[in-house]
Amino acid sequence: MARTMRKFSYFNTTVLLVLAFLALQLGSCSSDTDAFSEPNTANTPPDVTPEASPEESPEDTPETPVVSIDPEITEFRFSSADNEGLVTDIMGTLDKDNKTIHVELNPYSVAIQELTPTITLSSEATVSPESNTVQDFSSEITYTVTAENGTTVTYTIVPSLSGNICKSNLQESGPIIVSANNQRIENLYIKTSNQHGIEINNFSGVVITNCIIEYTGAYTGIKFANAENLTIDNCSITYTNAPSSGPLPDATRNCIEGIQSQNLVITNVKVTDGSTGISLNQCDDSILTYIEGHNMRGPYPRGQFVQYDKCIGGLLENFSVINDRNIAWTEDNISIYKSAGQHIKKGLIVGNNSPTGVGVLFEDQNTEGARGGFGGWVEDVDFLEMGNGVVSSVEGSKNVTFTRIRAKQIICGDLGQNRGVPTSNSLIFAAFGTAEGTGANKIVDCIVYNSCNPTNIVWPEHNFELIDYRDDIDFEPREPIELEFTCSSDD
Repeated sequence: MARTMRKFSYFNTTVLLVLAFLALQLGSCSSDTDAFSEPNTANTPPDVTPEASPEESPEDTPETPVVSIDPEITEFRFSSADNEGLVTDIMGTLDKDNKTIHVELNPYSVAIQELTPTITLSSEATVSPESNTVQDFSSEITYTVTAENGTTVTYTIVPSLSGNICKSNLQESGPIIVSANNQRIENLYIKTSNQHGIEINNFSGVVITNCIIEYTGAYTGIKFANAENLTIDNCSITYTNAPSSGPLPDATRNCIEGIQSQNLVITNVKVTDGSTGISLNQCDDSILTYIEGHNMRGPYPRGQFVQYDKCIGGLLENFSVINDRNIAWTEDNISIYKSAGQHIKKGLIVGNNSPTGVGVLFEDQNTEGARGGFGGWVEDVDFLEMGNGVVSSVEGSKNVTFTRIRAKQIICGDLGQNRGVPTSNSLIFAAFGTAEGTGANKIVDCIVYNSCNPTNIVWPEHNFELIDYRDDIDFEPREPIELEFTCSSDD
């Protein structure tokens, strides 16, 4: 709106002053002193403000509307920097329609009664309880978000905890084929004999949580391909109808099998009686934590608890596998094949009845198709009842460090089930198949107790840059991982 400015001349100023003087003289309530106490000697115009036009009236000026925006939580996470025991951040899954946030929590790794969340809000909103405040997440908890205008919205945080499911409190289901990105499969008891328990092809962000899967036939418990950012949490996967002892009919019946899927997270998972427990092919940067395994069944070339095949990096931490040598049919308990950069730590491996398999094997890091270069780490892992070997970096692999490895009850004789005797004469540390002096492997602060073949501990020594172990100290093995998936009502 345009505004016209009025300018005053000296003539007009004089006239106005005269008129003002007369008016003051005639007014009954004015005095001469009042009128001329501060005369205008500078001949400047008085402070005259133009009257506002009707459209300019303050009462008629429209107020700026207040935009009402519903307050919301835009991100909910538990940061590894703020919560002891977390390897990576835990991101909540937001359901904006129902105002719920699902979080996958592992009470074995973190104190769920004392977790500190980081909460991101919409503009100008506040939340109660406040972000970065310690709370108990052992059960559902609510957060109230308040907008600047006072509008409030309540969010419910729904934790999924390991060890709190069993068949009787899950919904029975047949096999499932994933059909969308970010699909959630949860709280199911899946039984199948004619296809894979859960199958994922070319979908990302899928979450499988709180499930018991029992499968049989020439199938897999969970099978996936091109499934980026897949999470498998708090699940028990069992091959049913396995023979009372010995191998399965073929080597395809893995509990979990994945290919070409990056950033995989598997946590609080129990695998039993599969050809292999977890088989990963070209799955880079996977995180496997709190994994429990029992009786891997093969047959060759399967029989592993975990196998990395052409994978770059990856963490396996807090795990145990218990193989009854009169039931299982093992190969290498953990196989790292044409792969590099894996970190295997805090584990217990019991039982290997393969005449050629070992506890942890790094192999063929320099052959065609290998990915990731060289190297890897095994630390704080205990080995009992190993036959052919304990840990190896062989056939072109190198730069592998074995730290605080502890081994005892090594087997020199019959391995069970007529599989023969160890072909390596029960070697503990191996590094053959690499040019002399180029292995650069390391043995650091390790223990080998009461070996059945005390003259066959390290071979060949020239492919170890450092050899540091003791053989005069006994030790108490690590406790196995025990994830509970049974209830009294299941019996």
